[in-house]
Parts: sequence; structure tokens; C-alpha cells
Amino acid sequence: MKAWLVYTLARLGIFAAALAVLLVIGLKWYWAAIGAALIGLLVSYIALPGLRGRVTSSIAERRGRPEHDADSDFEDDFVDAADTDATAATDQPVSDADRHRGRREHDAE
Repeated sequence: MKAWLVYTLARLGIFAAALAVLLVIGLKWYWAAIGAALIGLLVSYIALPGLRGRVTSSIAERRGRPEHDADSDFEDDFVDAADTDATAATDQPVSDADRHRGRREHDAE
């Protein structure tokens, strides 16, 4: 069975049990529902860390990872510049800020 389904059913079961107990005690239905929601939240947080971990892992696996993000080019250029002297010899810009500054200076001329 999928982890998210087991986790959801466990949380609903905790909520239902807490709601039943609070209704038997004699609370009005709306106070019992609020109390059951709070009790269910606290009990599931304490009692279900393994299931919660499996759910987050399965979501992360399905989501996948992007090949690179906006900072990847800057980081790659920075590391490459630190590793080699080639960029210093050819005066190539290292960061996006340097590239933009070079364009502005070129456009101003």
C-alpha cells in the first residue's frame, strides 16, 4: 500500500478516535472537532515519524531534480575560474554580474 495512503488513514483514524472520545465526554460537536484536530495533529506528529518520513521520501523521489538551476551557471563559472588560469588570461567574465557589467560598458561606448 502506498505510504501516503497509510499515513492519511492513520491520521484520520487518530482524529476519529479522539473525536469519539471527546463527544462521549460531552463536548459540543464543534469543540470536539477542534480538540480532535489538535489531538490528532499532536499524536500523529509524535507517533508517526516513520510513516511521515516514507511519505516525504516518496514525494521527493517522484518530484525529480532539475538538471540545473539559476545559480548553477554562476557556480560553475566561479569554480572553473578558481581551478584554471585560462579565464584570467583571456579576461572572460566569471559571473553573471561581470557579464552584465561588460555588456553595459560595451553599450555605453
